[in-house]
Amino acid sequence: MKKKEFWRKAILANLVVIFAIFLVLFVFSLTPPGRLVAKTLLLTSEVTPGFPIKPLKLITPAPKMEEVEIKVGDSLVKADLYRPDDNKSHPAAVVTLGVLESRKTGVVVDFSQSLSRTGLVVLVPDLPDFLSGFIWTDSVETMISSFEFLESQNFVRKDEIGFAGFCVGASVSMVAAEDPKIADRVSFITAVSPYFNAKDGVEAVILRKAKNLSGSWVPWTPAKLSIDTIEKGFIHSVDVEAERKLLEGYFFDDRKLSEDEVGKLSPSSRAVFDLLTNRDPDKFEEIWQRISPGFKNNVFDTLSPDRKIGNLKAALFILNDKVDTFVPKVEGEKFAKSLPKSQIYFAEVDSFEHVNPKTKLTRWAAIRQLFHLSNYLYRILDQVEK
Repeated sequence: MKKKEFWRKAILANLVVIFAIFLVLFVFSLTPPGRLVAKTLLLTSEVTPGFPIKPLKLITPAPKMEEVEIKVGDSLVKADLYRPDDNKSHPAAVVTLGVLESRKTGVVVDFSQSLSRTGLVVLVPDLPDFLSGFIWTDSVETMISSFEFLESQNFVRKDEIGFAGFCVGASVSMVAAEDPKIADRVSFITAVSPYFNAKDGVEAVILRKAKNLSGSWVPWTPAKLSIDTIEKGFIHSVDVEAERKLLEGYFFDDRKLSEDEVGKLSPSSRAVFDLLTNRDPDKFEEIWQRISPGFKNNVFDTLSPDRKIGNLKAALFILNDKVDTFVPKVEGEKFAKSLPKSQIYFAEVDSFEHVNPKTKLTRWAAIRQLFHLSNYLYRILDQVEK
């Protein structure tokens, strides 16, 4: 009888302790710091594949979603708009993805809904050039117009609008944020695996090696998507259709080209062929000088955040992958080196698979990665809600 009484009291005592802990956590969650921590934990669990508990959808209302049209120059671009269903004004973000990612892709929809459930208005515009498999300058104007669209909405806090970008989308959103049209009004930019200089990124992909911050070459194996994107972009710049078809056949369909066919290519097409097949760092610059100046100036100068990095006024949050195969990790490190510490928060993770964390890590490595991710998200949400 005494033994049963002991266990009854012990169980009761444990229940009291558990209840007290939950009560403290509940009360804490009602305070501004507590709400911020709660949002961080909820968002971390939601964006981490394989996370055992994902309560965000269970305890938050579904956001409103509608398709809208954004005026970009003389054209109209479609976009998906997500916003909390509470008739209040909220901070907002333009979400930009990498190439071949559609606003209707499941992971994009889930991510946008998750952000909106935490209290953000989210706009995901179509980027036709990205969907075509290569990068072009049209996307910069689309992002600027998307930002201005959010500014015009009465449910958006005008001084709390920014960008949330991934890969090339992160870098192009920074280029947009550097534009004088909106530079002084962009509040924040979250960037996962961005590149700093477009030419350096191309060089690393083509040569299959990258320069570290000290200028030394280090081995690097780019992902097929990065290789395909670079090849498609350069081949797209070829004006002669017949030669463009020849290059597409060689690089994408394993069609062999004879020496005679290569020799008959026009100077601009031959420069593209030589650049994409070159693996010698000593030859890269000479071949680069033969690439059409118009193409280089219009695309690489326009799409390189480093060119006007002094114009960037927004708070910048970079999440870098130490073993990224899409963008060399040194590209993210260049931002941390080039901007004041007061403007940038830079975090590195063990392996984020670029923007899709599926790598199987040891338990300690996984915990460490979750800590870095949570801290990164916490700092962003703290900035957004200031």
